Amino acid sequence: MRIAYPELERQLCAHFQELGLVPEGARAMAEVILEAELEGNRGHGLTRVAQYTQQLRAGGLNPQPRMHLEQTRPSVAILHADGAPGPVAGLRAVEALVPMARSQGSGVLAVRNAGHVGVLSAYVSRLAQQGLVALAFANTPPALAPGPVLGTNPIALGAPAHPQPVVVDASLSVVARGKIIAAAKKGEPIPTGWALDKRGQPTTQAQAALEGSLLPMGGGKGLALAVLVEILAGALAGDVLSLELPLPWMPPEQAAKPGLLLMAFDPSSFGHHYPARVAQLIQALQEAGGRVPGARRAALREKALREGVEVEESLRVELGELGLHIEGGNP
Repeated sequence: MRIAYPELERQLCAHFQELGLVPEGARAMAEVILEAELEGNRGHGLTRVAQYTQQLRAGGLNPQPRMHLEQTRPSVAILHADGAPGPVAGLRAVEALVPMARSQGSGVLAVRNAGHVGVLSAYVSRLAQQGLVALAFANTPPALAPGPVLGTNPIALGAPAHPQPVVVDASLSVVARGKIIAAAKKGEPIPTGWALDKRGQPTTQAQAALEGSLLPMGGGKGLALAVLVEILAGALAGDVLSLELPLPWMPPEQAAKPGLLLMAFDPSSFGHHYPARVAQLIQALQEAGGRVPGARRAALREKALREGVEVEESLRVELGELGLHIEGGNP
């Protein structure tokens, strides 16, 4: 089934309002979830609605948080999220960071005590659309071999460019755990080289991978980058380490509250060469046959907005069991 984006967004907003969120918060949830779905990152799209719904119902997330912004320095702030759903806190952080970066030339904002924020591209792309070069770091529940001790710990970049921002968003495992969770739900196998089982042996079984560990991207280099993110997002910003975060399938009242660090830079603070240099970089990549990060996301988003968002029948049934009945609104 394909459903027109406005209708799907309306139904999602209504669902989250029924769970106690105010209209603005429900809209934030719908925007971030559907952005992932539209851009092909389905492990962070509609498949996450069940997790968020259960956590809200069980009290693991606060549907009406009293978030507090603490300005510790002119260009540094901490958003105390009061157990807010991640997308609600993440978009509030973007809103607070923009004026800080513009007035100071750069800004850093830490988010503490918020739930799973979803795709980091949602936040850096919005900052890039405001003319800022942005970085994002988040730690996640333990997942990477060896151990696991470290999470998949994604990192993202958003950079203003024409015709759309350059957006890099990658977890530091070979594949995001969301894709393995989605495969486990469907009972589908995963490729060799993604994960190890709990005995440390390679596996193609999604459930065994979730019980074991994921392989870091690039081996030791990926593990080193995961340590970098753990220090920035966990020890520094979130005041919580991956080891302390509950796994996604733990009881919903134990929702993980990872750390998120957003950084933004005003290019004009560094002179006026930025637009020309980024254009030069993009042209060189295209002439060499390379893909500009963010271009595929933009194309998939435009296609879904034009043709409708495809919702598989099994997912529609799962959402219906949660009280979200996806129906009508075909393009």
